[in-house]
Amino acid sequence: MKTLPVLCGGERVGDAEREDDRLYIRVTVRAALRRGLWCAWGIGGRGEVRIGVLEPVNGESVISRRFSRRSLADTGELVKVELRPASESGNGTNTAIDGNGTNTAADGNVTNTAAGVTGTSTANISATNAGAWTRTGTARLFRSLRFQRRLRNTREALTRTDGDRRRIALIREEDAPFPIPELFCLATPARIGARDYWVFAFDRQEWPVL
Repeated sequence: MKTLPVLCGGERVGDAEREDDRLYIRVTVRAALRRGLWCAWGIGGRGEVRIGVLEPVNGESVISRRFSRRSLADTGELVKVELRPASESGNGTNTAIDGNGTNTAADGNVTNTAAGVTGTSTANISATNAGAWTRTGTARLFRSLRFQRRLRNTREALTRTDGDRRRIALIREEDAPFPIPELFCLATPARIGARDYWVFAFDRQEWPVL
């Protein structure tokens, strides 16, 4: 295991652990809890790779990803991790393509394994459960102006409340851009009734959660 510094604006805010086995490399990032959405980027000798958006876990910001060795070949040996606002696209690529990392292929199937919590790459919600969702407009869907601006061209959404979590479903169309790019790693593709959706989960403070 190798420990890498986690930097934000040039300041060290945490540590990342790199674990190697024969075929894969797992990078686990832990940093001081920060407000807003932050994306971790692995910096190597020849390039950089997007690790993903951190989530709050037990008072700190955490994400864990497993990469194939081949996918990191162009990046080179990782020497540090940088935190950047999730809205920045960066210059690297998100290349974890195994079942325990993040797949950014066009089909949008995603698995999030931050802090050992595994999401699913597909979610099938039958038509009989579609009634649990409420159809709503997006004009006042979020208090956050950032999210509101993202949805300015989206007229309709589905919402539901599960305990202290609010789930929001946005229509998924093959040729349409992803509705909230900075939350790509936390979206779940789902079929609700007869349509395909991207489903996002938020806590009471509008922090994205799994």
